[in-house]
Amino acid sequence: MKILLITFFASTVFALTGCNHKSDCKPYFQFDTVEHYFLNIDESDLWSIYDKKNKTKKERALLELLIVNTPLNLSNPNLLENFNQLGFVKKQIQASKFEQLNQIFCERKHKDVLVTSCIAIYRDILIFKRNNQIIGSAKICFDCDESIITGTKQNTEEFGQSGDYGKLYKLLH
Repeated sequence: MKILLITFFASTVFALTGCNHKSDCKPYFQFDTVEHYFLNIDESDLWSIYDKKNKTKKERALLELLIVNTPLNLSNPNLLENFNQLGFVKKQIQASKFEQLNQIFCERKHKDVLVTSCIAIYRDILIFKRNNQIIGSAKICFDCDESIITGTKQNTEEFGQSGDYGKLYKLLH
């Protein structure tokens, strides 16, 4: 009986202290569609384009999208068309994965926050939509564990911590 009471007490304390991962997670977006755009480009090829003196309009757009640390302009009517023209592959994310995405794309506290110092190449881009309208985006570099998230009022500074980049990579690839 004593062990039963201790077990009950411990589980009650655990439930009441907010250790439930879902309750501590404030989702970045309320979406009904997610599109994943991916560009398989070798880093050396990208730096060769960067070093060229006379870049084409397409090459400048590619560099701006992949290595410049600027958020996407969600109001740009040609945004998704530009991804296609630059060679990105589009993949629709299945609705069955939305709960997992919400557990990754949410504001929550982490025990440890890691910071990297490499030059990010944002080969993966997620577009979040609601009612067929773009409401948010995430440019992701899995090599550096860096991101640029647009369209949310939540704090995104700790995005990807606690192994979330690895979980997201497995979910997308």
